[in-house]
Amino acid sequence: MSELQAPALREKPASVRGEEYFVRMTLQERLQHGVLIASFLLLVLTGLPLIAYEWRPVQALFLFKFTFYLRGIVHRIAAVMLIGLCIWHVIYMIYTARGRETLRSLMLKRRDMADAFEILMHNLGLTGWLYRKGILANFFRQHPCWLFKEPPKYGRYSFIEKFEYLAVVWGSFVMIVTGFFMWQVELAMRLFPKYIFDVFVAIHSYEAILAFLAIIVWHMYNVHFAPAVFPMSRVFLTGKISREQMMEEHPLEYEEIQKKQSEKGPQ
Repeated sequence: MSELQAPALREKPASVRGEEYFVRMTLQERLQHGVLIASFLLLVLTGLPLIAYEWRPVQALFLFKFTFYLRGIVHRIAAVMLIGLCIWHVIYMIYTARGRETLRSLMLKRRDMADAFEILMHNLGLTGWLYRKGILANFFRQHPCWLFKEPPKYGRYSFIEKFEYLAVVWGSFVMIVTGFFMWQVELAMRLFPKYIFDVFVAIHSYEAILAFLAIIVWHMYNVHFAPAVFPMSRVFLTGKISREQMMEEHPLEYEEIQKKQSEKGPQ
């Protein structure tokens, strides 16, 4: 999830005003993403003030006691939304053909580790610099692949998208488990010693900060602030991705779709 930029459907692309596009997120996937956005924003807005309560602007928001009480209610409502979304998402990923195909595509493979290394070396340009300086020139002429002139080609999901998805899954699990015992204090005290409860509180707080920073820095940069779609990707709204963007960001997926279409022949 987490603006999943969900995979393109294995079907013939449609055209709007002469532009070829592919379905990247179905309606159900966009709805799940919308619930994730809403629950995440509410959880952040009502949860982070507890961590930064000494900050005067935050204190001004909760000048009256009933506003702080209301914050707690909204926070719990958002938590229930997140739990419901997780159940919905698990059912979707297991019991629908689209979901199962997506889940298989999101599994980490050895190729993902190679892609991470290749894009790192491509961005650093170290081997290209060595070659231009005449260092190990014969080796690079014999093995030009080590120059990393081109970035790796991605299929349905890049390793970045896979790690982001796994981060959302893991973060949601941690926040739900720790948040549940923070909600049910009496149950937590019967099951665990107090220091375990304190650990739950610390994990919940720091995981919330980590999730907030991950969305602001990692997700927003990779998905919305990328030069090709700046200032915002519209995939999570329309579910569509253009042919040009598909070829640029997911060339292996595009080649696979074209191959299957050619095998089917003209429709």
